[in-house]
Amino acid sequence: MVRFANPYTDKRMEDTMGKEMWDAGPDGRLQGQDGVQRFGAAQFTEFLGKVEKLKSAPRHCVTADGVQENVAGHSWRAALMAYLMKNELEEVDINKVIRMCLVHDIGEAVTGDIPTFEKNEAHERTEKEAVDMLLAGLPLPLYRELTELFAEMEALESREAKVYKAIDKLEAVIQHNESDIRTWLPLEYDLQQTYAAQNVLGFPFLEKLQEEAVARTKAKIAAHAGDGGTKAEEPGDGASPAGEGQEGAVQGGGASLTEGKNNWRMQRDAVELVRKKLLAKRTDKQERKRRRQEERARQKQSDKELRQQEKQKKRQEREVVRSERMAEVKTLLRLAEFVTLAVFIFLAVDQAGLYGFLFVWLFAAALAVCAALVLLGILRSVAKKRSGIIFLTAIAGILICTVWFIFLVSSQGLGLGPVPN
Repeated sequence: MVRFANPYTDKRMEDTMGKEMWDAGPDGRLQGQDGVQRFGAAQFTEFLGKVEKLKSAPRHCVTADGVQENVAGHSWRAALMAYLMKNELEEVDINKVIRMCLVHDIGEAVTGDIPTFEKNEAHERTEKEAVDMLLAGLPLPLYRELTELFAEMEALESREAKVYKAIDKLEAVIQHNESDIRTWLPLEYDLQQTYAAQNVLGFPFLEKLQEEAVARTKAKIAAHAGDGGTKAEEPGDGASPAGEGQEGAVQGGGASLTEGKNNWRMQRDAVELVRKKLLAKRTDKQERKRRRQEERARQKQSDKELRQQEKQKKRQEREVVRSERMAEVKTLLRLAEFVTLAVFIFLAVDQAGLYGFLFVWLFAAALAVCAALVLLGILRSVAKKRSGIIFLTAIAGILICTVWFIFLVSSQGLGLGPVPN
C-alpha cells in the first residue's frame, strides 16, 4: 500500500485543541500524557467528516422505494446481517466480521462506488491508496488494527474474511431483488444468480441464504416476464450474451468483462430514465399526501372557526334573552310602583268612610291592569319579544282578582250580598 503522512500529526503543536493534552510521539503521532495514543476531539470530528461522504456516495442499485442506494446504507446492512448471523456462524469471530463489514468500503468516501463489472485493477489500487490515506489520520493502535484488518480482508484466507465477502455480495443481491426490475441491466439477470455463489461455499447458512436469494431472483424475473416485460436487448455486433458478460465480470477480466462494460454504458441512459420515473412517481405520491394533509388541516381549521362562530352566536342570543327579561322585569317593577301607590291612596281615602266604594273601584282598576298586561304581552309576542314573565304576572293578577271578586260578592259589610233577618 502507498503510505501517506498523517495530516493531523504534521500540525504538531499548532492544533489549539491539543496544546494542553497532547504531545507528539517519536513517530510524530499524537499521544496522551500516559503514553497511549488517543483521538483529539478535533481529529475525531475531522475523520468523521471525511467518511460522512459515504452517506451521499451512490451505488449502482436503487431501494424498494426507488431511492438511489448509498455506500453507507450498504455497509450498515451488511454489518447488521453479520450480527444477526452470530448464532448461525458460531465457529466464526462475528465481531471481527462486523468490523470488516463496517469499514470495508470507507475508501469509496474518496473514490466513489464503481460497479463490480466496471471496476479494474487501477480502480482497486486507487481505492487502497484512499483507505491508507484515511487510516493515516487515526491514532497508532487503531491504525495498526484496521491496517491488519484490511490486509486480512484482501487475502480472503481466514474464515472471517470469507464470511465478510459472502455477506458483502449477498447484501447486494438481496438489494437488487428488492429494487424495481426495470432498473436492472441485462447482465444482472444472470449476475444475480451467480454473484455470491462461490463465496458462500463451506458455510451452510450462507448457502441457504444464497439459494433463497436466487429463488427470489428467478421468481422476480418470471413475474416480470408474465407482466409482458422482457430483458433489455444486448449490444449489436460482437456483443456476447449476458451470461458471458457475467462470467467475465465475476472473473475480473477478459473480453466478456469489456462486453459487460459496454453493455452497461449503452443501457445507462435507459436505466436512468426509469429511475427518474420512479423518483417522480414517489415525489408525486408525497405531493398528494402533502395536499391531503393540508386539506385536512384547512377543514379542521374551518370546523374550529365554525364552532367558535356558533358559540359566539349562542352567547349573543343569551345576551338578547337576558336583556329582554330585564326589560320585562323593569316593566313589572313600574307596574308594582303604580299598584303600591294606588294602595296607599286607597288606605288614605278609607279613613273618610268610603271603604266600600273605593274597594270596588280598586278591584276594577286591578282587573284593568291585568287586562293591560295581557294586551302588552300580546303586543310583545307579535313584535317577537320576550313576554313570558308579563303573561305569568297577568295570569296571577287575574286569579287574585277572581278571588277578590268572590270576596266582594259575599261580603256582608258592603251590602252587596243578602242581608240576614
